[in-house]
Amino acid sequence: MINEGQYDDLIGKIYDAAVMPELWAVFLEQLSNVIESNGTVIYLVDFSSRTVTCRSDELSFIQSVRTAPEAVVSYDTYYSKVNIWLDNSKDLPVGKIMTSDQLFPAQQFVKTEFYNDWLKPQGHFHALVGHILKQDTLAVRLSMFKTKQHSFSADETALLARLMPHLRRSCMIYKKLSEINSVQTANTDLLNRLPVGVILFDDAGKAVFVNETAAALIHSANGFGLNATGHCVTGNIVQTRALNQLISRAAELGQSNAMSLYRNNSNQLLSATVVSLQNRPLPLLESVPAVALFLGDPDTPLNLDDTVLTQCYDLSPAEAKLTIALLQGQTQSDYAELRGISNNTVKTQLKQVLAKTGTHRQTELIQMLTIAFGLFTTPNQAVLTKISS
Repeated sequence: MINEGQYDDLIGKIYDAAVMPELWAVFLEQLSNVIESNGTVIYLVDFSSRTVTCRSDELSFIQSVRTAPEAVVSYDTYYSKVNIWLDNSKDLPVGKIMTSDQLFPAQQFVKTEFYNDWLKPQGHFHALVGHILKQDTLAVRLSMFKTKQHSFSADETALLARLMPHLRRSCMIYKKLSEINSVQTANTDLLNRLPVGVILFDDAGKAVFVNETAAALIHSANGFGLNATGHCVTGNIVQTRALNQLISRAAELGQSNAMSLYRNNSNQLLSATVVSLQNRPLPLLESVPAVALFLGDPDTPLNLDDTVLTQCYDLSPAEAKLTIALLQGQTQSDYAELRGISNNTVKTQLKQVLAKTGTHRQTELIQMLTIAFGLFTTPNQAVLTKISS
């Protein structure tokens, strides 16, 4: 029925599909050709509620081939609940294959609603059924169908049984990769939300991730950038060499350090804090970062959503808007003029903000919010390594 070369190709498709989801349908079509099935589906069953999922955006191996889309929908919504095969196979062990004749007598089966209204219109009669995965009442199930004139042979049943362990491993690989990808997505989202620039480097000093704040800083071409090989460049060669040396030492020796960078269009120094990640691995796509570079730009104000302040400190909307304006560098008088309110109103609002946040002066308020929400502040001048041009 199938030679070793064809079998090896099927196995390859199974494992390729774990990392290339588009190949699940390709594999099922190839399997259908080999077994001469006129319909094949991998689907999810919850036996406790008799609910079935034949289409899924989350699980790429939930697939159907040679089955009309409207038939898939009708099975999901109704016919799964009248499928007599489900009741008789809910205790089927993982990997074991059974034929429909073993599940329910054909003489009685032809009288059922499931056969007459769902299977028969599609030309299905015989089936092979097996569980790829099973946990409690949930199962990932494989079903293959043939016409009434062509039953499944012993060789075809044996072939599917031989493939089931590989299908199980492939599905488990896919689930594990999905979990890793979820962590990677969460990490990326977190790093992109930080108000400081973050660049992650591999152990060769090559950038493997740049968050949105760092990308904007690089785009401004104001004293810091990355070259074509992913290494740091600054406004002069001395600073560039020093910064790349800090990154190298962090990767090789686990040393963390910091320096300040002079810029072209600002008197404010850019802070560059290099942190070793040797003992704090952070999983990201393709490469495992060894070093993190945090870039602090004092010219960029800390932006907060006013709802954050109202939720954390019970500030009124007006008090939250004033706080954010002060955090971004506006004076009280400028804010009063911009909002069309009196200076006395601003002073009253600020007094309420100080009381609710437990601070006593405007400078203390700004410092507290910067630490609380900035996550990273400009490194203390005492630990900065200043490189002259």
